[in-house]
Amino acid sequence: MDLTGTIPSQLGNLSFLGWLDIHDNNFHGSISIELADLHRLKYFHLGNNNFNGEIPSWFGYFAKLQGLYLYGNNFDGVIPSTLGNLSKLERLSLGRNQISSRIPTSLFKCKKLKFLSLYSNSLEGSIPAEIGNLTLLDTLILENNNLKGKQFRIIVSFIF
Repeated sequence: MDLTGTIPSQLGNLSFLGWLDIHDNNFHGSISIELADLHRLKYFHLGNNNFNGEIPSWFGYFAKLQGLYLYGNNFDGVIPSTLGNLSKLERLSLGRNQISSRIPTSLFKCKKLKFLSLYSNSLEGSIPAEIGNLTLLDTLILENNNLKGKQFRIIVSFIF
C-alpha cells in the first residue's frame, strides 16, 4: 500500500485491537498518545514509514505485546527503559532509525525475547552483560552502531 499522512488518534478507540500493522507506507509525524489506550495489542508493526521523534515510553505498558517493529523510521533519542516491562515481548526491531546513547539494561529483563534488532542507529558503549539473561535469544543484529569494548568482542565470538 502507499498510505500517507499521520495516524489518526481515533485508532486509540479500537480497544479490542490485537494487531496493528501499517508497515511499508508513508506515514509521518510522531505517534499519537491516544494509541496508548490499545492495551490488548500483541503486535505493533510500524516499520518502514517516516515516523519521527522519540519512541514513546508508554509502549512499555502494553502488557500483552509480543512484537514491536519500529525499524526504518526516523525515531531519535534513546530506547525507553520502560520497554523492559514487556514480559511477553518476543521480537523487537528498532533498526534503521537515529536512536542514540547506550542500550538500556532494562531491555534485558524481557526474558522471552527471541529476536533483537538494533542495527544502523547511533548506539554507543558496550553491550550490557545482562544480555546473558536472554536465554531464548536466537537473533541479535547490532551492526552499524558505535558499540565497542571487551564485552562486545566476547559476545560476538559467542554468537558466531
